[in-house]
Amino acid sequence: MITAYKHGQNHEIIESELNQSASWINVVDPNWEEIETLIERYNIPEDFIRDPLDSEESARVEYDEDTGYSLIIIDLPVVNNRNLKVLSFITIPLGIIIGNKKIMTVCEVENEFLDNFTRQNINLHFHSRFALNILLTISNHYNRNLRLLNKTRLRIERELKNNVTNKQLYNLMEVEKSLVYFLAALKGNESIVKKLFRLPAIKRFDEDEDILEDLVIENNQALETTRLYTDILESITTSYASLLSNEMNNTMKTLTLFTVFLTLPTLVFSFFGMNVPLPIDDHSYISWLIVIGISLVIVSIVGAFLWRKQKL
Repeated sequence: MITAYKHGQNHEIIESELNQSASWINVVDPNWEEIETLIERYNIPEDFIRDPLDSEESARVEYDEDTGYSLIIIDLPVVNNRNLKVLSFITIPLGIIIGNKKIMTVCEVENEFLDNFTRQNINLHFHSRFALNILLTISNHYNRNLRLLNKTRLRIERELKNNVTNKQLYNLMEVEKSLVYFLAALKGNESIVKKLFRLPAIKRFDEDEDILEDLVIENNQALETTRLYTDILESITTSYASLLSNEMNNTMKTLTLFTVFLTLPTLVFSFFGMNVPLPIDDHSYISWLIVIGISLVIVSIVGAFLWRKQKL
C-alpha cells in the first residue's frame, strides 16, 4: 500500500496523488508492481525499498551517489501477535529514504504513529527534522512498552510466588526475549543518531537541536532501562532455577529416607523368612512381635544416626 502526502493551502498535511508534488510517501508492505512504480517514477534504488522489508535487516545508514538518495534503517517495537498468552514484543525495520526533495518511509507493517504525523504540525520540507521526529517517537514507544513489560514481569512474579509452573516460566522467558530484542535495537538506533547528519542529503538546522537533545535523552533512558530490566530478569531466572533445584534435592532426599526406612524392616523379615528359627518359639504369638521389635530398634538406631548427622 502506498499513500502520498503533501502540504495543503493552510500548510496542513493532506493526501495527494503519487506524483512529483508529493513530499512524503508512506509505503506499507508493497507488492512487486508498487515497487516497480516507485523505482520508475522517483528513480529510487531497488535495494533501498526492499531492504527495510527484510525483518532481519540491521539498522544502518547508506547513501547512493548516483541517485542522491540516503537510506536510514531503524528498528521499531511491535507487539508479537504470535504469542497471545502474554504481552511480548519484537522489533522490525523501518526505512526512511530521503533525497531529491522527497521523504519516503518503508515498512513491512502499518504503523499507527506514522498516521499520527498527518495530524501534527510537521514541515515535510525539513528532512532532518522529520527523521528526528520519527526517531524520537520510536524512542518514546520503547519507553512506553518497557513500562508495559515491567508490569507484565511483576504480575508473573506474583504468580510465581504462589506456585512455580512451567507456564509462568515460559511467560517470563517471553518477556526476557522482548528485552533482548529491545537492547539490540536500541544499540543500533543509538549509532544511527550519531551518523544521521553525516549523510549528504540531510542538513542540520538550529531548530533541530532541541529535538536531537530530547532524542538522545529518550534513547539513553530506554537503553539503560532495558539493561536494568534484563539484569533483573536474569537474577530472577537464576534464583528460580536455584529454587527448583533445591526443591528437587529435598524431594530426592525425602524419597531416599523413605527407601532406607522401608528397606531395613524388609531385611529383618527376609532374614527370618529363610528357614531361620524364630526367637522363643515358632508357634508363639510373641515371636512375630519380637521380629517387629528388632526391626523398630534397627530403624530407630539408623534414624538417630541420621539425625545426629543432620540428614533429617
